[in-house]
Amino acid sequence: MAAQGTSWTLEDLYLGIMRSWFVLVGVIVLFALIGAGVFMIYPQKYTADALHTVEPISVLTSGSSFNTVNMETEKVVATSTAVLERAAAQLDDTSVDALRANTTIEVPRDSQVLVFHVTANTPALAADRANALAVAYGEERTKNARAVVTETTEELGKSIAALQAVVSGLPEGSAERSATELQVQSLLDEQARITATPFYSGALVTPANPPQASNRPSVLVFIAAGLFLGILVGAIAALIVSRVRGPSQSYRRTGEESTAQDQSGDDQTTESVGPFRLDDDHPVNADRAAETPVARPMRAMKRGG
Repeated sequence: MAAQGTSWTLEDLYLGIMRSWFVLVGVIVLFALIGAGVFMIYPQKYTADALHTVEPISVLTSGSSFNTVNMETEKVVATSTAVLERAAAQLDDTSVDALRANTTIEVPRDSQVLVFHVTANTPALAADRANALAVAYGEERTKNARAVVTETTEELGKSIAALQAVVSGLPEGSAERSATELQVQSLLDEQARITATPFYSGALVTPANPPQASNRPSVLVFIAAGLFLGILVGAIAALIVSRVRGPSQSYRRTGEESTAQDQSGDDQTTESVGPFRLDDDHPVNADRAAETPVARPMRAMKRGG
């Protein structure tokens, strides 16, 4: 006899879950409530945005100007330690590390604008930090650019002084003296132009306002996640409960039918074969007749003489 199998079909799984439907429903409700509870305790974060334009630095050499700005470089400068320290000095209870961890810089495509995204625990703090960073960036950029201009004018001043010393040693009216004086005058004009050129590094065109909504996902997201996990865990729990309570009627019926089929197959296999008779003229019967000895009649013995 074949051994009885213990396999589950989709019907068995469905019936097993339905037998313990109350477990499934209870787990779904429980996980939905847990999702709502997680939403209540989920920390709220607020992100404020401030926009700062980036203008070309200045005219540093005669006949050329910086009409464009390397925005990738400015993006790195905006989160440099110098900018963060300047911004932290304008804020209360704010560290450089906190600003660096909660600040991202974005550069819109084909633009010379920096967007400061700053995240904080409160709307007001997020706006204050975003504005402080944008202002600190503008001030730091102005400081760096002015330092470049000052350094350039000082270098020009040294070159002018050296040429003037050369001019004083040349004879009056000589061609060398006239050529050197022209060089000195050219450097003086360049120095005056750089010093007098107005410098504009950019401006905070869109100050950050306290955001109205937090970054926390909607409560529906948490409840939906709870429902999904509840269905998954609840189905498993319902199957376990049904398994502990005993196999379903469908499973027992399937096992009985399988056993009956195995027994029927065994009976058909072991069924005896009835007797049969060969025809008289069959070759087998002819051979057997040839091999069988023929019995001869026995004579009776005579008595007396």
